[in-house]
Amino acid sequence: MQTYLTLPQIEAFLVLEARASFSEAAAELGVSQPAFSRTIQQIETRLGVRLFDRDTRYVRLTAAGEQLRPIAMRLMKEYERSFTEFQSYVDGYLGRIRLATLPSVAATLLPGALRRFVQAHPGISVDVWEDVTIPVHMMVENGEVEIGLAPPPREGRALNFRRVLDDTLVLAFRVDDPLAQYDVLDWTMLRNRPLVAMSTDTGLRALIDRALETAGITRDVPQLFNCKYQTTALAFVAASLGVSVQTRLAIAQALPPGVTWRPLAGPSVERPIGLIVDPARSMMQHTRALMREIEREARELDIAFDLHGQRGR
Repeated sequence: MQTYLTLPQIEAFLVLEARASFSEAAAELGVSQPAFSRTIQQIETRLGVRLFDRDTRYVRLTAAGEQLRPIAMRLMKEYERSFTEFQSYVDGYLGRIRLATLPSVAATLLPGALRRFVQAHPGISVDVWEDVTIPVHMMVENGEVEIGLAPPPREGRALNFRRVLDDTLVLAFRVDDPLAQYDVLDWTMLRNRPLVAMSTDTGLRALIDRALETAGITRDVPQLFNCKYQTTALAFVAASLGVSVQTRLAIAQALPPGVTWRPLAGPSVERPIGLIVDPARSMMQHTRALMREIEREARELDIAFDLHGQRGR
């Protein structure tokens, strides 16, 4: 049967070894000398070996004590190092943040926010997972990530959503398409046009379907391909496979050569993007700091979109 010492016992052993005096060691640890003597006796009894030779004048380590000393010192140093590291985590100097978001959001909102955050918190690592809306919600809900950055979760999910940006729906098409002559497009102009559609497991698809229904043209728009990722849909547009309803962030992320875009009206549709967290989980201060940087970047991106106008070039 293996025998272990507690950390207070290891500390008592090391203090006595350093002081070579029961009275001085007891005073350093803030206990009475009889109580300290009992602690040393308990250690030796537990280990089954004498660790100190002592008489009225000297306290010296035995051979067994000499063997234990480097082990005890190593354990105490590791204990102190571990809790120093933990305190650095608590104070926001060390740690890891896991974030899940949409690819278009990752490519537009995160670069500037992460640049400032990493400069201010060099000891914090950030892991970024990219997926569509529903998996992002699930990762936050399951505790796989601390932050989600996506459209709001459906009602009934125990997640908090804080809006940072409205992502406007636009129509992407080739530059040689007759639609390029218009500054703003109406949804009814999609009638009988092949539409490179998004997958039904994306939140974007639900917004598009509702807008088509509002415009009364659901049955008049053939939806093709059901792409999971917006970059794929835009590549299909570039290949003359149809037009595609996309978001302003997706356009900013990766507009292929030969493709342009226009705002859509009648109705005008916006997709809110926000920070998603689980209110039941505690949040460290460096996680909050990253969220503040994302909110700042979203405000700056809103201004940039306004300055660049409301149509593709």
